[in-house]
Amino acid sequence: MAANLWPAQQAEAVLARFGGRPRLLFETGYGPSGLPHIGTFCEVARTSWIRRAVEHLRPGQSTELYAFSDDMDGLRKVPLNLDDAQRATLARHLGRPLCDIPDPFGCCGSYADHNNGELRRMLDRYRFSYVFKSSRDQYRGGVFNDGLRAILRHADAVRDIILPTLSSDKRDEWSPFIPICADCGRLYSTVVTGYHPERDAVSYRCEREFAGQAGCGVAAEASILDGGSKVGWKVDWALRWLVFGVNYEMYGKDLIESAALSRRIVRLLGGDPPVEYFYEMFLDETGSKISKSVGKGISVESWLRYGPPESLALFLLHNPRKARRLSWDAIPRAVDEYLDLLDRHYDGAAPADRLTELRLIHPDLPPAHPYPYRVSFAMLLNLVATVGGDDPDLAARYVHEYRGRIDAGDPFLRRLVEHALRYHREVVLPGAATAASVESDRPLLREMEAFLAEPRDEDAIQAHAFASARARGIEPAAGFRVLYRALCGQDHGPRLGPFIKLIGQERARAALRRAAAAE
Repeated sequence: MAANLWPAQQAEAVLARFGGRPRLLFETGYGPSGLPHIGTFCEVARTSWIRRAVEHLRPGQSTELYAFSDDMDGLRKVPLNLDDAQRATLARHLGRPLCDIPDPFGCCGSYADHNNGELRRMLDRYRFSYVFKSSRDQYRGGVFNDGLRAILRHADAVRDIILPTLSSDKRDEWSPFIPICADCGRLYSTVVTGYHPERDAVSYRCEREFAGQAGCGVAAEASILDGGSKVGWKVDWALRWLVFGVNYEMYGKDLIESAALSRRIVRLLGGDPPVEYFYEMFLDETGSKISKSVGKGISVESWLRYGPPESLALFLLHNPRKARRLSWDAIPRAVDEYLDLLDRHYDGAAPADRLTELRLIHPDLPPAHPYPYRVSFAMLLNLVATVGGDDPDLAARYVHEYRGRIDAGDPFLRRLVEHALRYHREVVLPGAATAASVESDRPLLREMEAFLAEPRDEDAIQAHAFASARARGIEPAAGFRVLYRALCGQDHGPRLGPFIKLIGQERARAALRRAAAAE
């Protein structure tokens, strides 16, 4: 494995700290306040690559990955990507633990069960090796009890760590424990009023306003054991590190301070913090952080409607310390990068670090090229735009006729064509605006249409388009833009000569005539 790749560097850091241990534990965390999005998939994928790198560097090393769901967390806001009835159902339960909220989809025991199921289906579909851990099971099953007792014994010291990071108006009421109100079942309306380590309990009043609702007014005592209370986010992280013995955890840049506080807390409790690594956030098309709780961002399922899974993995493998905008146009670029990397590997031209990337995202790579042809996704997108309709057979047949050694029924070619058809239909067309030809474009379009009346080879077509633009005082780049708009409704495309041969000269002539005649 190339030592300059970040998964290898992280694996070396884990082995340097914990290499003498018989088992190394990796953890990823997920908050099931909304359906899992691409960021959730990304964290599991990246951590899995580091785990794989550890096993490569030290063959025989036992490793395990916990995919942890904090389903005891309270619902803070209602996701936007639900219908009105589902949103109304959730709105009645704001502040309650996610695992205690009825499933608005009507198919599972709770809202958390539904989202946990979606998470596990997503991870299983892509054959991740993991052990699922539910916060509810750990709290209510007593797994966390000894850790919770340790926190209660050190409650004042934990407060001393956290309070300086809070605004002055929040310090008096802050506690490491969040009791679940015995009357209304809510978390964020309770305020701890006393600690009772001798009986593993805290006193509380349900008096705080949350989400526009006042607390129910109950004053009571709650056990810290068996799910009677949970601890807040920063303390919960330290609790998991302590009880599970986590050796590696990744997190987003927005949690750097939380990680630093959690390290201090776990050491206070007698534990050893893991090797950690922060990554930059994925941004949506507006430049905002992708969020589960408001239902924004491209989902894994959305990506995989338009590209093979290896293209998504390759996109996620790039430098985690660089913020990346997860826009729709990232998908075609990633698909072409994957196809190009495959070609370079089988041509013997892939550098060592790129070859390692390919084997990380494609561990079952066959010894012979699985797709021994050169077809770019950009070309397919332009092809389906030009061919029109929604017929994968037609598009595949055009590729087959141009690249005769490709079977039109080749499974991978079929999948790529179907991805391109969906992308064009569902992403390109809804946002496309057709630009009408201007009077100065028409002579170029008509001249090119006339030139194609006779059989031409690729190079002749390319050279003639260039010369025709120059002869009319048009910069070649502008001239090619006119031709691409006429052929496929976009400003750019694959090399023009091969593309016209791919779609066929008669179809190209028809498109040029239509554009020249447009008002």
